[in-house]
Amino acid sequence: MPGMNGLSGLAKALEANENKPVGIISGTAPVSVAEAALEAGAAGFLPKTMAAKSLLNAVRFMAAGETFAPVSFMAQRNETAHEFDTLLSPREKEVLKGLSDGKANKEIARDLDLREVTVKLHVKTLSKKLNARNRTHAAMIAKEAGYI
Repeated sequence: MPGMNGLSGLAKALEANENKPVGIISGTAPVSVAEAALEAGAAGFLPKTMAAKSLLNAVRFMAAGETFAPVSFMAQRNETAHEFDTLLSPREKEVLKGLSDGKANKEIARDLDLREVTVKLHVKTLSKKLNARNRTHAAMIAKEAGYI
């Protein structure tokens, strides 16, 4: 969630909800984040890709006091590739790493032996691919997804 630092939002939601069940729904989080959320007290973890009927049943299951996480999603923990590995080009990954390190375009260009205008184009492409509003948001998305 915007403005939340990792799973600290879960603790705030549990507190605000008087420790009643709180589920997490995410479109980008990896299995490791789902596991951490469940360990931190989440009633369940729901990927945004779930069908509406399954989502409704999962919410009912959690409301009944059970813990829910789709087996098909949690089974991905054994996969070594991150979704960003297939989504981004090798150069975009390098630029994203630079963004995550807080580097300016000029610094990233120098490190990668590129022109600054080329880095700007990569940042623009990264933002589109990650549905990010800006360079900082792109870095946040990568960090929250466990990529960086």
